[in-house]
Amino acid sequence: MRVGESPGTDFVRYLIWIAFSIITLMLKNNAATKKGLDIPIVVAFFVVGLVTLFLMIRKYVREEKSFSDTADGFAYSLVSNIGLVSLMIIMVCLLRIMVSYLQVTGKLPSFQNEDIASPEQSVFVFDMIANVFIVAVQQQLVQTGFFFNYFFRKSSAYSAIMGILLSGVIAGLISLPGSLIQFFMMMALGWCYALTYLYTKDEKMAVFVAMVSAVVGTIII
Repeated sequence: MRVGESPGTDFVRYLIWIAFSIITLMLKNNAATKKGLDIPIVVAFFVVGLVTLFLMIRKYVREEKSFSDTADGFAYSLVSNIGLVSLMIIMVCLLRIMVSYLQVTGKLPSFQNEDIASPEQSVFVFDMIANVFIVAVQQQLVQTGFFFNYFFRKSSAYSAIMGILLSGVIAGLISLPGSLIQFFMMMALGWCYALTYLYTKDEKMAVFVAMVSAVVGTIII
């Protein structure tokens, strides 16, 4: 169990982490156009994104040390939980592919704030790096790591279920959805990430699943 601070302190810190992730995502969404990359915004994105990500990771690692059940190394944790992690990866990938297929066939509208489809290869490379290594990690720290660290510390079925449900809502909101359908998709993905975190008790596994999901999501845009 984490050596918690006052609920007010935890809440204020959580709002700061949310602000970091939203600002980073807004910069990323405005960095690419159909004509290519807006270099000043790209630079601002990487500066803000990397600095805030560093602060978030450093804080989370420090908080993790106050747990009695500190997470194992990545490889050991992945091997130990390969069944659940594989299932979650399959689920998030199938969900993204299914939504993309419905959009291509005209049964669902395209999302307004999706990555820009540009003939410029630099745009795709930027989106891949930004989505996988910065945005996905930040959002996971917000919707699973810090979220369960601050608000759902009890080991009970009620706490787990409510935590998963609300974590999904947070996931939907911080993705800055352009439509209700996009919100529901991101919320469903958030449930998968939250379940991964609670089952493995390791934030690295939730981040890993989210990174794979981001790779697939960027490719099929």
